[in-house]
Formats: sequence, C-alpha cells, structure tokens
Amino acid sequence: MKIAYVTLGCKVNHYETQAMQELFQSAGWTAVPFGEPCDAVVINTCSVTQMSDKKSRQLISRAHRDCPEALIVVTGCYAQTAAESVKALPGVGLVVGNEGKSEIVRLVTEALEGLEAPAVTDILKARSFEELSAIRDGRTRACLKIQDGCCNYCTYCIIPYARGPIRSRTPESCERELRRLAEEGFREVVLTGIHLASYGLDFPADENGKKPELIDILKIADGIPGLERIRIGSLEPKYCTERVANAIAAMPHVCRQFHLSLQSGSDTVLKRMKRRYTTAEFEQAVNALRAAMPDCAITTDVIAGFAGETEEEHRESLAFCEKIGFARMHCFPYSRRPGTVADKMDGQLGKAVKEARCKELIALGEKLEAAYIDRFLGTVQTVIAEDDGTGYTGNYIRVRCGGNEGEERTVRLTAREKDIAIGEPVR
Repeated sequence: MKIAYVTLGCKVNHYETQAMQELFQSAGWTAVPFGEPCDAVVINTCSVTQMSDKKSRQLISRAHRDCPEALIVVTGCYAQTAAESVKALPGVGLVVGNEGKSEIVRLVTEALEGLEAPAVTDILKARSFEELSAIRDGRTRACLKIQDGCCNYCTYCIIPYARGPIRSRTPESCERELRRLAEEGFREVVLTGIHLASYGLDFPADENGKKPELIDILKIADGIPGLERIRIGSLEPKYCTERVANAIAAMPHVCRQFHLSLQSGSDTVLKRMKRRYTTAEFEQAVNALRAAMPDCAITTDVIAGFAGETEEEHRESLAFCEKIGFARMHCFPYSRRPGTVADKMDGQLGKAVKEARCKELIALGEKLEAAYIDRFLGTVQTVIAEDDGTGYTGNYIRVRCGGNEGEERTVRLTAREKDIAIGEPVR
C-alpha cells in the first residue's frame, strides 16, 4: 500500500507527521511524494490563523484533484476545530482528531476496507497523552514530544480549543524513549510540547505534595550516557525562576538556548492578549537565566500589530526587544482567528500597518542576532555537523563547519556571513 503525507504548521505537527509515518512504515506501507498516485493521503493541518485554515482546505482540494481514488485522511488542528466542515469537503474519507494519531493505521485500514469511520463527536474528545514514539531527524538529532495541550486561553490563540487540556508523557515513558534513542546512537534530543512549562501539572501529587515537572525530565535526560545535547522547546517566562535556572546550569548536557515567547514588549498589549506575565517579569526570567548561564541564547516570538496596538505600544515593543538583546526573533503580523476573543476586539489594524511594523521588528531581530554572533567570534566552539555542511553550537549559533553528518567538529568562529558564523577547524 502506498501513502503520501503533507504537513502544515508548527514543529509539533511535523513531529506527529513523522511519528505517523513511522507507524505506517512499520505496518508495511510505502511512502510516496505528495501528488503521486497512492492509496491514501494524510494531511496534517494547522488552524493557528485563517490563512492556515485556507491552506489546509487548498491542500485537501489538491489531494482530491491529484489522487481522486485515494482515501484522503485529514488530521491536525483544523480537523479538530472544524471536524464537521472538514468531513463535508469533497474527497475527504476520514477525519482523525489530535487524539487519534496513534491509532491512525488501524483507522485508515478500516476505512479502506469499507468499515464505518468514527463519528465526528469521537474526533473531538481529548483523553490522555498520546504516546507517539520519538522521531529521528537525520542521523544525529531526534525529537521527543513530552507534553500536549494548553489551558492558558490567550485571546489570540485557537490552540487550547484545537489541542485540548494539558496532558503529559509519564517520566517513566520519557526515560524509556530517551534511553532507546541513546542506544540507537542519537547524540542530540529536542524535547517538545505545546506548553512545555506546564509539564506534569496533570499528574497527581505524591505523598509530599510534589508533582513531576519539566526540570525532572531534564535531569533524567542529562544523566543518560550518550546524550550529549538536550534542547528544550518554547518555555513560559514565569517558569524560568532562579531555582530553575540554577538547576539547568548544573546540567552540562542541556543546551544554553532558551526560547521564551514574548509576543509583545508592551504591557498594555500583553494584558489584552491575556498573557500571564508583564515585561518586568519577562526581564526577570531572562536575568535569572543569564545570571546562571552568561553565554546563553534567549530567542523569542513577537506579534506585530495586535488588535488595538497603537504606534506608541509598537515603539514600546521595539524598545523592550532591543533592551533584552535577543539572539534571534521570530516576528509575524497578527492574524485574526475566528473563535478567539481577539477576533472580536475593537481596533483591528490594516494589513499595511501590520506588515510595516513586522518589518521593523524583523530588521531589529537581524541586528540583534548579528550582535549576538559577533560576541563569539574568536571563540572555540563544538559543532555537530549536519548534512548541509553546517551545524549548531550548544547556544544555537549556526556555523558553516564542513564535515560529515553526525561528526563532532571543534572550530574557531572567525567571521560572520549574515546569520551564519564561519568555523575554522582547530588542530
């Protein structure tokens, strides 16, 4: 049986597509490029913006056009939030929610055999953490999802509705998967989730009133022989306390790069977004991490032109980002999302204003990233080469280093070309 895959959206979605692909491969299916004749097409959708929904529908339409005889399987966040609408689209034969991906081989097989598909009401249920296995990204890096769901309900975000409440992989399962990856020769593992800082909140407390938390999983990973680098996905600023920062600093294998999603550097905008921190609290988190690990990279996301954002608030955001001195910034214009509180807010800005403000943030991000890389010129760094002749330092500087994929290279950073450092081998 032949199957094709296509994915929209975040890293977690890409993780889950690869995990599903491994499930099908284990069941004897053969993967083919999207658009080629096949028995089934899996479309893993995104619903973070209206444009994401539109792209998801376009991919479904293209799949039906290119492979009219194939079973079209739609999963992901758009399938979760608009299951009835997706089910009604031409060509769609099966809709699988975010809690059914571990069962997708059985569901697809049954659908191809003519058995009745699950009801849409079943698609919408969020039950427990779905233990998809780790995925392998090349021969040196693997990715393990340890958490899913979010309960923050930021006013601009559809994810809590699409992903459901907080669910965590058990510490025992985390350790089992991490040890398996180390035995397979993977040297770097990325721990991912929708809201990593909430890891363990869904578990019952022990006799001392303590629940497992992210720092416990990092300790497990740091102690597994063979795992040389542990990277962490996006963190909630309030989680990065002095206690957490000092604990991580004592773990030599945890990479010194921390992604703290800011979204805005204006307190009044943060309040309208219903983010659960102020700029002062964000800065306090950054200071705690830098005090414990002075060379660490702090990266972030910033939204330009949120509902009601004034020019003054935009300037506040620019000034705060420059004050923090991020190593990298991912900036994008605000996109209205039906079903969210922000979609109904007054003061929606025009496309031109949002794009102009986004360009200013991007330009600032490029300047700050260049300054961060330049700090390390002349230093000796360890880089694990990837298949394109580049690799990353532990603090997330991309380096042109040569070498074969998986080879550890010790290089001196001698120059910078835009956002890439040049590494000369140290003999």
